[in-house]
Amino acid sequence: MLQKLRDNTRATIRAAIGIAAFVPVLALTAFQGFVVSKVSHNTAIPNLIYKGLGKLLGVKVAFNKASAPVEKHKRTWFVANHQSIIDFVVLGSTLNATFAGKGDILKWPVVAQMARAVKYIGLRRSAEFNPQSRAKVIKNFNDDYNTIVFPEATTTPTNKMALFRAPLFTILFGEKGQDKEGKEVSLDKDVVVQPVAIKVLSVNGQDATNRPDLHDCYAMYNENQTLKRIWRRLKIKEMTVELTAFPTMKAADYQDAEPAPKDKELPNAKELAGAKALINQAALSIASVVNPGQTTFEKAAIPGQPAKPAPAPTPGA
Repeated sequence: MLQKLRDNTRATIRAAIGIAAFVPVLALTAFQGFVVSKVSHNTAIPNLIYKGLGKLLGVKVAFNKASAPVEKHKRTWFVANHQSIIDFVVLGSTLNATFAGKGDILKWPVVAQMARAVKYIGLRRSAEFNPQSRAKVIKNFNDDYNTIVFPEATTTPTNKMALFRAPLFTILFGEKGQDKEGKEVSLDKDVVVQPVAIKVLSVNGQDATNRPDLHDCYAMYNENQTLKRIWRRLKIKEMTVELTAFPTMKAADYQDAEPAPKDKELPNAKELAGAKALINQAALSIASVVNPGQTTFEKAAIPGQPAKPAPAPTPGA
């Protein structure tokens, strides 16, 4: 009973802080979007907001001692596994980059304005819009910003990872994008890919390894009621999330990959083969930390789209 009272008190205080901070945060994001981003690439304000959210939710971020250094000198495409909306807080507070994700966020009241202020890249997840999605990512790199993307295209309920989708990454192998006016957009920067593994290390001081119940405190994947889910997160005293960055990857090392039989007739078969080889290797690296032993991946169903349960090719195919 006493613990329940403490948890609810903690949640109440955090909720009050969040409500009180709402207007200042909105003002800061507006200042970032309309002033700071016009004259520099300074991301101090977004980083401050992400760190504030992390503190509010009791999220602590620690890098694995075996982690490679985070790339800071080259344009970088960070790719990571995706288990929770909190992943945005975890990576946003540690990486200097722009998020690319589902475009639906840009339709949410208030959240849309904040997302635009930090240059969030909204992507439409149907294949027919891939050229426009590529164009948006290309422009972000050409403007000298890094990019963060979750290639699974949705969150996953367990440590088991879904297939990393490759079509966006063909821009690293020469494929162009196409803006809304139909104009071709091509990448004019050297870009490297850096995989980053996100792993729930502990919840309230308890080791979360092989503990689905503690993992659910982070992901809360099966909780459909948004307000209830937020309240449960606010009650948790602390979560420690471990990041493991891997050495950067270059497209040149994968440009000789052979297209899969089903892709050989595609006009971008060569570019897609390189992208699949690179992104599959990135997925294998991340899985070695998040879900050791996993070597194959299946496509996750994207919310709002018909499921396509066909098995994915073995990485490297």
